[in-house]
Amino acid sequence: METAPSPRVSTLQTRLHRFMQTVLQPQESSINAALRTAALQPGQPVHALLAPMRQKAQLAGLWNLFLPASTRTSQGLSHWEYAPMIEAMGRIAWAADVFNSAQPDAGNMQLLDSYASEPMKDAWLDPLLRAETRSAWAAAEPDADLHRPDSLQAQANRDGNHWVLNGHKTWVQGILDPRTTSLLVLCRTDAQAPLHRQFSVLLVPTRTDGVRIARQLHGWGMAQSTLAEVHFDQVRVAGDLMVGQPGQGLDMLQARQRIVGLHDALWCLGAAERALDLLVERLQTRRVGEQLAVHHPVWQQRIAQARTGLDTTRMLARRSAWQLDQNDGDLPPQELAMLQSLALPLAQSTVHWSTVAHEADALGDDLPLAGLSAHLRLLQQLAPPIEALHAQIAQGELLR
Repeated sequence: METAPSPRVSTLQTRLHRFMQTVLQPQESSINAALRTAALQPGQPVHALLAPMRQKAQLAGLWNLFLPASTRTSQGLSHWEYAPMIEAMGRIAWAADVFNSAQPDAGNMQLLDSYASEPMKDAWLDPLLRAETRSAWAAAEPDADLHRPDSLQAQANRDGNHWVLNGHKTWVQGILDPRTTSLLVLCRTDAQAPLHRQFSVLLVPTRTDGVRIARQLHGWGMAQSTLAEVHFDQVRVAGDLMVGQPGQGLDMLQARQRIVGLHDALWCLGAAERALDLLVERLQTRRVGEQLAVHHPVWQQRIAQARTGLDTTRMLARRSAWQLDQNDGDLPPQELAMLQSLALPLAQSTVHWSTVAHEADALGDDLPLAGLSAHLRLLQQLAPPIEALHAQIAQGELLR
């Protein structure tokens, strides 16, 4: 596995870090305050505050960096090359949105680029790449388990040149963003086929009759949430809005889980790195008795655990990214499970101890800790349970 970036990627990394320091960080406090206000008063368009920064990022060539080997983006970075950049974005909770690399769009755009027809890419992918629209992802269901596809109930039946979709989806990410125009929906399209070929992904325009947004799912009170439950009642979808071929739905689900799982883990490392920086800085001014807290054994142990966890998890994340590139987007399930089981808990514990060290100041808008904590809690809700990850790791070991 390579360890040093190419000169081109090294230059991009330098430009990204400089952009975040000079453009994003000076406005971090004001954006954090706006996000907190928007969480309490739904309907406030926070994305308008990010628009000027998004324009600057696009002009700086720091746009759509996540999409590898595509003719529709100028950079074409591999997963391994992109890894340190999404990690850097994790240092500010909302930074990925500025670079048009936020979820669920990043995962959806990769699916469309890999599976959709050229006319579908022209109509639906290109506006996403230009950030003219947003998209949503609908796979999870309230009474089903994505690890057991036979439990999924959403179904689409063919009716002439259309599909008729019925079902109930939860944790639909992105649906409440006013810019969202499309939903990618995992549903059963052929109940008679072998299980792994029963499912497909339909692109459903959000304004289609029968698409009903139910209750909003909130982001722990510290961040604006675009999550909600969605009901599909006799929704007619044009036949040419199927992404890829019939029966490829579970392949797409697994491909998306690998990509989003890797990106989320790398984002967590960036959040943990930022929290550790703030922790060390705070402990150098805070006293415990007669000595600075940074010299206290308990705090030194916490610093050491965070640094050890960060460096070892980062190596695993970079190896996973490299394997995705080498294996044409494939990754052993236990590899991703190991990464997910380490990165999110590490980030949560590091942000927690930094919050403890900063005391009441941690809840203010001048520090990113409250926003990072809320974002991590949301990731925890969307990620597989830690017990399921451990079971997957154990099963991989038993099959060796």
